[in-house]
Amino acid sequence: MLGLVLAACGGASAPPLTDPVAILRAGAASLGTLTTVHVRGAIDGEVAIGLGPTGGGGPIALDGTTIDGDIDVAGDALSVEVVAPALLNQRIDLVVKDAVSYLKAPIVTGQRWVREPAGQGVGADPGSILEGLSAFLARPELLPEKLADTRCAGADCYAVRSVVPAAEVRAALGTLGSSVPGLGDAVGDVTVTVGVRTSDLRLVTLGLEVPTGGERPLSIALELSAIGEPVTITSPPADEVDGAPGG
Repeated sequence: MLGLVLAACGGASAPPLTDPVAILRAGAASLGTLTTVHVRGAIDGEVAIGLGPTGGGGPIALDGTTIDGDIDVAGDALSVEVVAPALLNQRIDLVVKDAVSYLKAPIVTGQRWVREPAGQGVGADPGSILEGLSAFLARPELLPEKLADTRCAGADCYAVRSVVPAAEVRAALGTLGSSVPGLGDAVGDVTVTVGVRTSDLRLVTLGLEVPTGGERPLSIALELSAIGEPVTITSPPADEVDGAPGG
């Protein structure tokens, strides 16, 4: 009787999901409904690099690297800042606006922005990135494993994990995948972990553990927030922009 009273007052809630495939596909489908989103992330671990003709070199630690940005899917625009304290506090800024990508990385461009058509280099159509990721996560070939339910992005979440070849993750992310540190040179399978809110089955966290040949794998953790909220993305001032290198 008590259960009937509570159901009448609050309405019956949907039963919890236990099938990791259903959870992953629901989270993937939610990416297709995004209009705007804020992305915050962290990168830790090491990337192995080769120096000189013999390929000798050593790992570079990226511990403490942060990612912060906004994506406007409807407006085909994005603005992302990456700060790497372990690399002399290097900062990289990327803006995509009106089919043009703008990059500022002091170690390469100084304090100037360089411009090139979006879709070349590190610039990419944000809608195509999300579409590629959504299609990748919904693929029937994936064999996800359901982890214990957890808290993520301030909410109760399902957690699902898959292990996939690095090349497939890179292809799913398009041109962005080729610019993710270490992903292009991964030496093994990538562990992909997603967090999907139990309340609305929206994907709100994405984690990648990438083996890159260093002593520690590269760990990339992303969190989605401010979903559907207004966002303003503008191009850099024209007097601070140069053409593409070599152009």
